[in-house]
Amino acid sequence: MLYLHKRPGQLTLLTLVLLLSALLFGCGRGREEPKVPESGKTEAETPAEVSVTTETVSLPPASPATGVGRIMPKVVEQRDTLICIDPGHGFEDGGSGDAETSFFPEGVVEKDITIAVARLLNEDLTARGFRTVMTHDGETIPAEFNWDGNDRFNPNERVAMMNALEPDYIVSVHTNTTGNPYACGVQVYYNHISGSKWNDWNEPAAEKIAEAIDEMVETTATTQLCNPITSDNASLAVTRDTHAAAALIELGFCTNEQDAEKLVDPEWQESVAEAIATGITRFFDGMES
Repeated sequence: MLYLHKRPGQLTLLTLVLLLSALLFGCGRGREEPKVPESGKTEAETPAEVSVTTETVSLPPASPATGVGRIMPKVVEQRDTLICIDPGHGFEDGGSGDAETSFFPEGVVEKDITIAVARLLNEDLTARGFRTVMTHDGETIPAEFNWDGNDRFNPNERVAMMNALEPDYIVSVHTNTTGNPYACGVQVYYNHISGSKWNDWNEPAAEKIAEAIDEMVETTATTQLCNPITSDNASLAVTRDTHAAAALIELGFCTNEQDAEKLVDPEWQESVAEAIATGITRFFDGMES
């Protein structure tokens, strides 16, 4: 090995050579320019590849949204049976409810009750899958059957319309009146000896309706089944002259204070409409079984 003597304050030749080599070596190594990919980003800026794992998550079935316009319609079994609903009186014919003898509030008469219950009955029967038709809507008399051209829908005009429609069953809705303030309750009229009928459904169908009313509705008396042939002053065109089985229902007496109070109560009207629909349903379900 070669040893070089140095003078005080001076670096030896060997030391200089070593420093120079280190400097030269460092300039060419360890400071390479980073490679620039085609995207223009450096490797440091390029995100690393991410391993994605797909996981299947089981969720409970979605519940239908609720709110106006968002409730799914109820699915019902559609029937071929056609029910004709006849709101008693109407238009210029107000029916019972004389201000001097009835307990109806001022301005309320029979036609107001019958159209309200008929509309509810129509909705209920439709919801049960029946086809329905109303003899009138409370606003307009069917022109084809307004034979006398006045603003009264007379019984013979209604009967002609009902027979033309050829329904499977007819229900006519009324309220009652009498001079006896103690007379009360619901009466269901039918005619089982009329020669115009297509079948013998009149009495059994009326029985089902009466039973349902007694079961489901708060009434002032047990529902009466009435054959107008044996009743005084009760020759009813709707039950006598129609071809289809029919019932005429007197919902209560406006001349009885308790009945009149129920007749104008919307909740009571809903309950009696539901009961009538239930009775009709039970009858036709029994026919199919």
